[in-house]
Amino acid sequence: MGDSRAPQHDAGDPLERGGSGGPEGGETPTPGGTEHDPVPGSPTPAEQPAAQESPAPAPRPRVSRPRASRAAEGRDARNGQEKESGRRGTRLSPHLTLQTVPSLRNPVLVMSFEGWNDAGEAASTAAQVVKSQLDGDRFATIDAEEFFVFTERRPTVRITRRGRRRVEWPSNEFFACIDPSDGPDARDLVVFLGTEPDLRWRQFGDMVMDVARRTGIQLVVGLGAYFEDIPHTVPPRVSSSAVNADLHPLLREVDFHANRYEGPTGIITVLTNRFADAGYPVATFWGRAPHYITANPNPVVAARILRDVAKLLQLPIDLDLLDEAATRFSEQVQDAVSKDPEATAYVRELERQYRDEGEDEDDREDGGGGGNELPSGAAVVEALEAFLRRRQRRPGSGPSIP
Repeated sequence: MGDSRAPQHDAGDPLERGGSGGPEGGETPTPGGTEHDPVPGSPTPAEQPAAQESPAPAPRPRVSRPRASRAAEGRDARNGQEKESGRRGTRLSPHLTLQTVPSLRNPVLVMSFEGWNDAGEAASTAAQVVKSQLDGDRFATIDAEEFFVFTERRPTVRITRRGRRRVEWPSNEFFACIDPSDGPDARDLVVFLGTEPDLRWRQFGDMVMDVARRTGIQLVVGLGAYFEDIPHTVPPRVSSSAVNADLHPLLREVDFHANRYEGPTGIITVLTNRFADAGYPVATFWGRAPHYITANPNPVVAARILRDVAKLLQLPIDLDLLDEAATRFSEQVQDAVSKDPEATAYVRELERQYRDEGEDEDDREDGGGGGNELPSGAAVVEALEAFLRRRQRRPGSGPSIP
């Protein structure tokens, strides 16, 4: 857009053909036969008067377009090919399997990744609930082979209901969630449930953006969670920020905070930045989990993330089951802390720090905890992990996530 195209000559322009317009060699075929097969009744070649030989046409000069014009034309051609490719559904990456391209209305992409940006599996749990409650239908997958080091992130083996062993690989799947309403404000979702890759993040991002282009995504929402020095006795907080908020009606009226984090980052930030740079409106939600509770999943933080996302996107999500799981989880943690004097003292110190710091929105995003060192932290972590492991082994106990 905005590039001036160099004037193009059509197929009939002699400047482009470099000839007189006839067949190759400039000769015109004799109607009715060949030169060795005269038409009956016509004079023989000996009887015909010698034809006066006409001079060969002078060669036309080649006209070369300026370098800048050719470059602009090349850019326009590539842009046109990319747009046309997206419409036709061609040029698919060999690592991306696309069963179909769903027809979506005002679509929004919601994505989360298991791994570094998923403290307590809170973000991936929230996205899973969205997919489950909105009847997500898988339509695309990214093959794990090129993007993971399997000696670092090993596949797992499961026993199926039929007693067979099944190997499960790190998954990256796209689900279409169709809004059942028929009005003009109907909004369909694409939920991307991913696993943070080990390798080739830029190539991985190309495929995610390819799916977004093919499905006509209008808004991107990224979910994450990180550990922080906060007590479990206070309501969990969620930091939210947005880029290009003026480009989408759902973001214009929301008071987002600027994200001031600097430091190592994860795939969710890499992708949301790429979408923002490409002109998409982007919103991110980061849940904050107590760093000494590493039992997964943490439904308390997941419920808070999901509540904020559902409010923004106006999703018909039932949070009752998740809230019940969060209540049971909190009771287990409180029970573990109350039985250990050292853990109790540690949590009280965190509460004091929390009150002193107030409601400061310190968007650490991927930072994973503050810089204050409390000497009893290791003992608290060990005690809570041991307690929660024991509780989770009991059939029917522990937090259950739908």
